[in-house]
Amino acid sequence: MGLPPSVATARVARSVAYLVNVQSVGLCLVGCAAVAACARLQLSFALDISVVVFGVTFALTFSITQAYQRRERALTTLAELKASIVTLYWQHRDWAQGPEYPASLGDDTTVWAREFASVALEFLDALQHYLVAADGYEGVGEVRLAAKRNATAHLLLGNAVLQHDVLGDTFIERVQRISSNLPGHPFLMRAYAALSKMSVMNEWLTHKAGYTRGGEGGMSRSAQYLRYLVAQMEQLRMIKIYRTPVMLRHACTVLVHVLTVLLAPYFQHAGRCDAGFPGPCPAPYIMACLWVLVTTLLLNVQASNEHPLDMTGIDDVFVELAGEFGDVLENTGRGTPVITGDACCFDVWREQFAARWGAAAAAAGG
Repeated sequence: MGLPPSVATARVARSVAYLVNVQSVGLCLVGCAAVAACARLQLSFALDISVVVFGVTFALTFSITQAYQRRERALTTLAELKASIVTLYWQHRDWAQGPEYPASLGDDTTVWAREFASVALEFLDALQHYLVAADGYEGVGEVRLAAKRNATAHLLLGNAVLQHDVLGDTFIERVQRISSNLPGHPFLMRAYAALSKMSVMNEWLTHKAGYTRGGEGGMSRSAQYLRYLVAQMEQLRMIKIYRTPVMLRHACTVLVHVLTVLLAPYFQHAGRCDAGFPGPCPAPYIMACLWVLVTTLLLNVQASNEHPLDMTGIDDVFVELAGEFGDVLENTGRGTPVITGDACCFDVWREQFAARWGAAAAAAGG
């Protein structure tokens, strides 16, 4: 079944707009103006363009590849984090043996289930706000550049080593001070506070499940899932704050714009029409526009995928942790048909388990 014409048309329109936009058209005009100036001044030269093209496009494609790899790691980590938090919630919901146990199995409305769900939602909401927060700096690299005194002067002198003579408390303290004042930092602390509450609730769960020591009856799994949550949150934090090489990306942006003008004499030299072509030859202008369209396309792809978690790029990860967890609570608890068409086999299983539990308890008492 084919796509509706409106969908196909919208895709084509978006693709054209992504390629031909204000940025690319403006740079094309600059390139064409430079070519026209070279034609008027009769300025042209030959060079091995492959060196320039390979140098710029290789750096851009390298950054794009790294950005997509970071995006895939973010997707995998988010899936693992969701699995950990849902499993830990089900453990707290079903392992707590209150007065109504085993009738409470699968019941999302018990006090303990609601309390843990509230803490889990608090954690997911804080983590989500941290991941999408716009901190202003492009990762730790720019934070270190901001903390380094006279960083621009050192870079102009060819010194890209930030800590060659200032690996002391003052530099580290400046980095830490800038990091702690970023907009996303309070949300990160809120997420850790929620994890701390989960740790306390794990200890309470040991008591509620009828055990006296941690680790009995498989209760150590709760600590393992909590550890997974901490590790997965830190993995997402590393993806956010450690980007692809920041100076490489910005240097490529500068090169693309500068080379659009500097390569104008080459476009004038290489862009030739056949003998007898009527009117002025458009080949140099076409070459300049092709250079601009290809390089700006790579720049746009690089920029939109650099931070896969801030939800500003077209292909960014859509981070909706709290909402997805809420959907799980709404659609998997007691009263939800496990198989379409069943009245409620979940309740049937719970009643069968309660009957067996009661029979076993009666036999043990007898």
